[in-house]
This record gives sequence, structure tokens and C-alpha cells, in this order.
Amino acid sequence: MINYIVLLSVLLFFLTISFFINGIKVEIIPIAAETPIVKIFPDCGALSAHKIFFKVNGFSPNGNVHWEFIDSKGNIDSYGYFETDGFGGFEEYIIAEVTKPDIYILRFFDDKNNNFLKDFNGSEVIINYQIPCANSIF
Repeated sequence: MINYIVLLSVLLFFLTISFFINGIKVEIIPIAAETPIVKIFPDCGALSAHKIFFKVNGFSPNGNVHWEFIDSKGNIDSYGYFETDGFGGFEEYIIAEVTKPDIYILRFFDDKNNNFLKDFNGSEVIINYQIPCANSIF
């Protein structure tokens, strides 16, 4: 009878430990950053100076976003910074003074310390921008 009680106690002990080990689980879920949303208007430009409007969200909150206007040869025609709000967004515009036909790149990236380099683990968005527009509206 004592052997059964000891056996039952040992079994109950292991079941209790097993319950706590299996009942307490730690799950590590990696946080995957979503790509920021960058909307531009117009989506292509004229051969004369014109405004390009940006509506942006999803970069680092209360930070700085560096932007560059790059030609097809890799030359930076213009660049600058915009401050982001608490949601990582901003609504701004630039004046594109480019007069050469080309397919340009508008590049945006997080640059908290304004050193012209994308922050480690910072977000980046690249958009093609054609001058002049293929549909000749502008």
C-alpha cells in the first residue's frame, strides 16, 4: 500500500511539473516593420519647374526623413529633410527644377541624426518619377 502511495505521489509530482513546464510558454514574436506609405502627386512631371506633393506615413515617429531626387546616372539633383510627426508622417512638397527628360528616383529614408545615411534598421522607400509624363498631361 505504501508503494502505491509513493508511486502515486511521484506520478502526481511529475504531472504537476509537466503541467507547469508545458503550461507556461514563452513565445517570441519578431516585429516586422511595415514599409512606409509614400504618396506623391503628380506621379510624373513637366519639363518646367513644378511642385511635387508628398503625403507620407510610417517612418520613425518624431524623426527626420532624408529625401533625394536622383537622375538615371545616379547623380543627386536635389535633396533635403522633412521632420516626421508622432506617427512617422508628414505632408510637404518640393519644387522640382529639373528640365531634362529622364526617369528619376525619389528616395526617402530615416535619418534621425541628419548625417545623410540611412539609420540602422531605418525604413527606406524608392519611387520612380518620370519627366516628362508619358501621357503628356503635364
